[in-house]
Amino acid sequence: MKKLLAIFIFITFFASCTFYDNSNSKTTATSEDISNSKTIVDCPADIATRAFRFAELYKDSDTIYEWGGQDPVRSAIAIDCSGLVVMCYKYALVDTNYSLLLSDMTANYMYENAASIVPLEKIRQGDLIFMGEAASPKVTHIALFDCIENDCVYFIDATEKDDISGVSRRFYKSSDSRFKAFGAMKVQYQ
Repeated sequence: MKKLLAIFIFITFFASCTFYDNSNSKTTATSEDISNSKTIVDCPADIATRAFRFAELYKDSDTIYEWGGQDPVRSAIAIDCSGLVVMCYKYALVDTNYSLLLSDMTANYMYENAASIVPLEKIRQGDLIFMGEAASPKVTHIALFDCIENDCVYFIDATEKDDISGVSRRFYKSSDSRFKAFGAMKVQYQ
């Protein structure tokens, strides 16, 4: 499965000429610049679902956690929480008329600038879950929403905490204070 994922990612990387477009990097573009040149919308549900499917591929391929990791093609795939979300959305946006606002974003940046906050009752598979420490309002972690079952919110994320290291499917009770917000990824329509 690892080889299949690596091959798919490699092909996807080279099939999309906009895959690593650094013209929208944090150092050359601001959110204001982007909003002046493109139409920004909430990510359509089918693309959010596609992003979630890519997260499942990462989970099923024994991806390891690496802070700051966002490398799409490696012999041992390593990624962090925001890297997982960004890469899954980049793959999901291939061959569409949409692109991410920026090609590299932190969890907190996505929370403050690249998502529309939605109530838990309206969240769709592949939408964003913003998390942080229970006693703090600060967003320090991000995950992709899967579903709600038995008052538990299930998600896929990349983490290195306790006995978990890598990309996995986890859950917390919906009332857990580590949840800070839920949101839909904002994308640019070209």
